[in-house]
Amino acid sequence: MHNASTTAAAGFAQDLDELRLQTITEFSSNLRWQILAAVLMVAAMGVVGGLPWLVPVAWAVAVTAAREWRLALFRRLVAQVERPVAERLRQAGWSTLLLGCLHGASAGFMFWMDVPESAILTMVLTSQAAGSAAASYTIKPVSVGFQAGMVVPSALVWALHPHWWSWAIAALLLMLLGVQIRFSEQNRRVFEEAFRIRTENTVLLRQLSHEREQLAEARDAAVRADLSKSRFLAAASHDLRQPMQSLALNSGTLTRMQLDGETRAIAQEISEGIEVLRQMLDGLLDISQLDAGAVRPHLQQIPLKRFLENVCERLRPSVLAKSLALHCECEDGVFVTSDVEMLRRIVSNLLDNALKFTEQGSIGVRVRLLGKDRIRLTVWDTGRGLDAQDQERVFEDFAQVGNPQRDRRRGHGLGLGIVRRLARLLSIRYTVDSRVGEGTRVHLDMPAAAGAEPVVGGSSHAIPALIARLVLVVDDDAAVLSAYRHALASLGCKVRAVATVEAACAAVAEESVEVAVVDYRLDDTDGLQTVRRLREYRPGLPAVLVSADSSPQMLAAALQMGMPCLRKPVTDASLAQAINEALNTRMTTPPPAKD
Repeated sequence: MHNASTTAAAGFAQDLDELRLQTITEFSSNLRWQILAAVLMVAAMGVVGGLPWLVPVAWAVAVTAAREWRLALFRRLVAQVERPVAERLRQAGWSTLLLGCLHGASAGFMFWMDVPESAILTMVLTSQAAGSAAASYTIKPVSVGFQAGMVVPSALVWALHPHWWSWAIAALLLMLLGVQIRFSEQNRRVFEEAFRIRTENTVLLRQLSHEREQLAEARDAAVRADLSKSRFLAAASHDLRQPMQSLALNSGTLTRMQLDGETRAIAQEISEGIEVLRQMLDGLLDISQLDAGAVRPHLQQIPLKRFLENVCERLRPSVLAKSLALHCECEDGVFVTSDVEMLRRIVSNLLDNALKFTEQGSIGVRVRLLGKDRIRLTVWDTGRGLDAQDQERVFEDFAQVGNPQRDRRRGHGLGLGIVRRLARLLSIRYTVDSRVGEGTRVHLDMPAAAGAEPVVGGSSHAIPALIARLVLVVDDDAAVLSAYRHALASLGCKVRAVATVEAACAAVAEESVEVAVVDYRLDDTDGLQTVRRLREYRPGLPAVLVSADSSPQMLAAALQMGMPCLRKPVTDASLAQAINEALNTRMTTPPPAKD
């Protein structure tokens, strides 16, 4: 460490000396004509003062030649970087002392001049010395040598006069020389400090540039990691949900079979375990996708009353199973601009959480206007409530309050973490109002919107029996097809299961297919294109899209085509409800007008 510091200090000193030499060389080159004019003026004063003209001319030629020689020497010294810089500085100092003495030799002209002329010549020489202080201050020997070579001879000449005032002038000249030397010293300190600051700034800029490059590399690596993560999540979402799909359907079919008590209990435990696994898989993948920035909102106007009624209707069986009441309070004509699926997920997660921690009483949603342009959507319950310190903690990942045994049937602590992320993505401000024993209210504040009522996915119709309905299933996974066949058959449906688009088109053309259940990701195409082709054979064919993908673009396309979209893994209950919604949408939608 000490050696490194010593090396850095030596390098700094050498760079500084090189700059001193370069600076004084530049000054000498820039002032050559001004100095030549001063030399000619002094020579003219000598001629006017009575000197033989040859003496001032010879002096002027000698000074000019010496100056040009010194300038050429300085330029060579600057170029000779292989020589030690201290040696080059000493040579510059001696050459400048010689030039200063030649300038100072003009003080001998005063022996032929009267006092006024001598005083004028002294002022000229002193001014030249002062000017050199500003031009040669970077190198101390050069600065002192030049100024002393010019001022000291003038002071000696005045000291030789037998008058007290001439001695005073000599003393004043020497005092002026001292002041100029101190002035040069101060300028030199400023020069060195400026160089030190500039060197430190250069080092800092290099460090910042290096750190900037490192940050850019880290950013690029993070972008690549995010892209890789997004691709992994897409693959994991499909590959993990695909086997879960057949498990969920087959477990639902198994629970409806004629089984003895012990076997039925085992089947029920399998079904519950699969549901817990599905919920956790959904939560983890959703959080990963949200954190990776892979989810973007698809904004549209949403009529809140229909939207909330649909959300509550899906939850009603679970609420009735706990003997609770479910309330939905919203006036007609209230709209918000948001993402349908994201907002549905927020409200559903809050209602699910309210249901888990409410043992008696009721849960519900309520909408109130806050002025003309904002609404407050409140999800409330009469459950156990929360302490003040727990009201924000419950929105952290895996945080659970009132579940010390970590009962997985009561969730994994991911639902409200998803709510927090989605609320931030949709610019929804949420607040919690809760007291222990008095229930909880989660307020969602968002801007209101006015507009024509669009189609919102879902329906509030009751689920009718699906007995004898002919359902076409299109999926390229044999295990999933088998699971669909068993699940739909147990619901009373007739099933035609195919693995290719061609076989699906043939089935629609040959049979009275009433509804199609189509997987989004197929070998040679996607579910949206498949449904379009099927509707070429059967216009307006009701369809349900099943996918591991939940991108806003795909959901928006499915909504535009009037299809419910189920997210894998699908249970037999959600499948039955989606098929019913598709059939009801078809039955309640008027046929297109004929030209």
